[in-house]
Amino acid sequence: MKILIASDSHRMSANLKTAIDREKPDMLIHLGDIEDDPHQVASWAGEPKTPCIFIKGNCDYQSSGNDLLRRSVFSLHGHRFYCCHGHHERVNQGLTTIAVAASDEKCDIALFGHTHVPYDSEGEFAGEYSRYYLEAWPGCAPGVRIMNPGSISLPRGGSFKSYIIMTIDENDRISAELKAL
Repeated sequence: MKILIASDSHRMSANLKTAIDREKPDMLIHLGDIEDDPHQVASWAGEPKTPCIFIKGNCDYQSSGNDLLRRSVFSLHGHRFYCCHGHHERVNQGLTTIAVAASDEKCDIALFGHTHVPYDSEGEFAGEYSRYYLEAWPGCAPGVRIMNPGSISLPRGGSFKSYIIMTIDENDRISAELKAL
């Protein structure tokens, strides 16, 4: 299974379409601040055949925001996912709140956006922008892998326009690759 994970597109949905067309995912997760029509993006992904989850970010306060979820918790191929934008979990101040929330929900994967900076608590996304988080909050969530795809439109912290491709193999093993747009 191939999952496209994106965040913080900020009305630049053409970037999402480019990633969808390039990757042809089996599932799409957008972690907030879409500020656009999620139904249009879902149609590009091929919903209902391709499931789509859209999280409400702190900038999603217009009409499209009414169709978005504050958070989503679900099970998939032997894993439990906690998806949020991150502003309610105060991810700019640290990852403890999201780690505890994911752990409370018995999740082993936590996905967030908001910071526009890619992150992977297992260290698979190399680079200065990710090292900041690794040094600041090492081991804050034993048993929970925490990831942020950065921003597909407005990167920060020396990063680039990015998204994650997560693959779950036939043995339910997860691999994740940070990809440039």
